[in-house]
Amino acid sequence: MAKKKEINEEPQKVQIDLLGAMHGQDPKIVPVPEEEIKEKKSNSLFEIIDAIFRNRGYIMNMTEQQANQNVFMVLRRMAINYPIQANVFNNGKVNALDVIKFWSDYLYCGTVPRWAYTSGASKQKKSTKDDITKNDIKEYIEFYGIERKDFDFAMKIYTDETVNDVNGFKEYMKKITSSNGKEESDN
Repeated sequence: MAKKKEINEEPQKVQIDLLGAMHGQDPKIVPVPEEEIKEKKSNSLFEIIDAIFRNRGYIMNMTEQQANQNVFMVLRRMAINYPIQANVFNNGKVNALDVIKFWSDYLYCGTVPRWAYTSGASKQKKSTKDDITKNDIKEYIEFYGIERKDFDFAMKIYTDETVNDVNGFKEYMKKITSSNGKEESDN
């Protein structure tokens, strides 16, 4: 029985040379030079924004691909505080890497300002039918002098608007009852 050979060396990175195949030759497998094998840089938007303010070396060593993938969002972040300048660069014909290098040269200060990481608007909890009690509906109908079938029709056709209206009515009634309670306690 034949013994298996143990291979202790790491596999070599190779690429297929298709240029020769285009000219009628057989494709060749060619080793990739060591200088072309690099660690892939992280492509995080927040790392790039952080580097604009703190790390010029990171920006100067960015690849064109990284810049193209992130320039739009970088411009959106910069438009928070510099809308006119960001609008000037918001053009597909501008070199993305040069745009990011400009922002780094223009804004490099050693610390990231607060406005660069402002959070977006948070979604508010949407009111639903479940938030409205039968008592709320009864008070709403009595206050506005409408029929129950009209209210049910409005809930069926204009659910969101009706729910918001009833919730607004509840808030209004709370304010009235709380202000009436204060006036009675003052007397």
